[in-house]
Amino acid sequence: MRTERDSAEGLRALRTEVGAFLREWREEGRFTPRCDSWLRDHDPAFSRALAERGWIGLTWPREYGGAERSHLARLVVTEELLRAGAPVAAHWMADRQIGPAILRHGSAELKRRFLPGITRGETTFCVAMSETEAGSDLAAVRTTAALTGEGWLLNGRKVWTSHAHRSSHAYVLARTDASGRKHEGLSEFLLDLATPGVTVRPLFDLSGEHHFNEVFFDDVLIPHDQLLGVEGQGWKQVTEQLSFERGGAERVLSTYPLLAAFVSGVEPGDSLAVQAAGELTARLSVLRAMAWRVASDMDGGRAPIREAALLKALGTAFEKDVVETVRRVRGTLPDPAGGDLERLMARAVPAVPGFSLRGGTTEILGTIVAKGLTSDAPARPGRTPLGELAADVLDGRGQDPGLWEELRELGWSGAGLPEELGGGGGALQDLLTLLEAVGEHGAAVPLLETSLACWLLVRAGRPLPARMTATVALPGAGLRTGETLDGTIERVPWAAAAELVIVPLDGELVLLDAAVPGWRVEPGHNLAGEPRDTIHLDGCRIPPGHRIACDLTRETVLERTALLQGAQIVGALRTALRLAADHARTREQFGRPLAAFQAVSLTLAEAAARVEGAETALARAAEAGAGAPVAALRLWLAEAAGEVAAAAHQVHGAMGITREHPLHHTTRRLWAWRDEGADARHWAGTLVRAVGQGPGDDALWRTTGVDTADGQDDRGGRA
Repeated sequence: MRTERDSAEGLRALRTEVGAFLREWREEGRFTPRCDSWLRDHDPAFSRALAERGWIGLTWPREYGGAERSHLARLVVTEELLRAGAPVAAHWMADRQIGPAILRHGSAELKRRFLPGITRGETTFCVAMSETEAGSDLAAVRTTAALTGEGWLLNGRKVWTSHAHRSSHAYVLARTDASGRKHEGLSEFLLDLATPGVTVRPLFDLSGEHHFNEVFFDDVLIPHDQLLGVEGQGWKQVTEQLSFERGGAERVLSTYPLLAAFVSGVEPGDSLAVQAAGELTARLSVLRAMAWRVASDMDGGRAPIREAALLKALGTAFEKDVVETVRRVRGTLPDPAGGDLERLMARAVPAVPGFSLRGGTTEILGTIVAKGLTSDAPARPGRTPLGELAADVLDGRGQDPGLWEELRELGWSGAGLPEELGGGGGALQDLLTLLEAVGEHGAAVPLLETSLACWLLVRAGRPLPARMTATVALPGAGLRTGETLDGTIERVPWAAAAELVIVPLDGELVLLDAAVPGWRVEPGHNLAGEPRDTIHLDGCRIPPGHRIACDLTRETVLERTALLQGAQIVGALRTALRLAADHARTREQFGRPLAAFQAVSLTLAEAAARVEGAETALARAAEAGAGAPVAALRLWLAEAAGEVAAAAHQVHGAMGITREHPLHHTTRRLWAWRDEGADARHWAGTLVRAVGQGPGDDALWRTTGVDTADGQDDRGGRA
């Protein structure tokens, strides 16, 4: 539910309020930041303090003690709590998933009985789903609930039930009918743990901590009215509930206190640490944006099951990589009595094995995602009208030699630029949509280069020539400037085909065309066969009118190039994933489609997660237009391009590495584009400089945050 309080300004105010509360508690010594605090650190007094401020049940109706705020508001509170490593385990399960399940499926009486107690921090829940015999096969549960005249008689046992020894109630998944298939006949119950017949036995984790438990039910009587939802519909209900569990920030921020301590200590001259810190910062920014999109979808009434699964898979891998990176780069030894890094490592290292298990294993999540990929139903709404138009124009014409002339006639290169200067009008997002389509269809056209040159001319106040083919040659340190230009500029896209080459220099743009003597082009190509030419300048004297004052820096031009090429890469990533999914659906091996094999499903799911992250990173970078989000986009794409290309070839097998198969048109572009313009080391340094050094994590948090105009996913941007 969206209210005025959940505008961008309202969300920022809420974040400030929660942050101030947490600082007060830390400064008073009432908690110490720890990794994995949402699962392990149980403090009823802390949870009650949150409840007093209305931060439990934040999205729930007021009649049940809620605040009737949006899922985005809840995400803000959740992020701040996890960022601080606060002790939130007492209320976590009830607030995250049990309360929403009661709201959706519970009777009026169940809502009145349980929800107000949860929002006060008094009624606490553990989740009794898992069983030793079932493992990751949740539908194989053996705990039974038999209907009697007095109620439901519960028998069986559950395991890995966190905080059952401290909780007042349990959510229990049990079998009420064994006559059908295993996914049928399951039901959900709400159980008072003080009921006779309940026995809780402690299980200690790798660090010796006690939050896990084994719970035994021996003829435990549950009243009739504590059945949650519809008898026999438990599988459908629990699958929906798991999206609440998987799509939250806790799947990303379990090791955030360790990451913040690591990044704050990176020295600018330590190239290994800068690279590692930049890459982790980029991943965090994309994952936080994905969590934002999941919350936005929930505010829009969707149950983002697929998106939550993708976020969980990416997030748990990230949390593990934070620990491994700190160990590898810093050589930090876990020590409970050591400094900040050592102490945080001592909590994080034993928790790592559980990251990819809780909430569903990576393999199970892969199956969920792959089923969506290989079905006919789209996971998200389709293209925008402009995207549909672009697809119609480009479909099947990627290598058509007459395509560029048609695109020039259509005015594509002026998209997002002012009409009064000869542009096509519209927003930056219009151009990015067109470039995504170019990448998706493998179109061999200089749209990116010409649009970049047009942007430079517009920024310098120059009108755009009609139907121009142009490119930008960004010089290196070896170019000698003055009255003449001398040296070479390498890897200039489409220079031989361009009627105009723009060379950005300090404080000015130099225009090279047929009227300028002393320069020539040596043709070359990149791995994808696209023109990447060398410009030779030998006493090149620039005539009047070919130097234009312009205050753009080299970094600004690099950022713009990176954003535009990022859109092309995202389009190509989609095509690689689509080709792999189509092949897995239609190709049979051993009498079954490839998609039926778990190894293939997992490969597809990993690729889909990287594509989802790439789309989210592009949306965030487009909204910002420049700065850290663009650096994060390019770092994400630098890895995603290689991983998705490898996954596509793995699924296709030997046929995918032949020249006759169309897959190579996409994967060779991905390999060629991922480091063009500036490589991952450059963008890692950009992010680390944006974060800065010193105590605290405010800069890291701001750099990786999502802050749009209205609090929703926004794919607009500045021209």
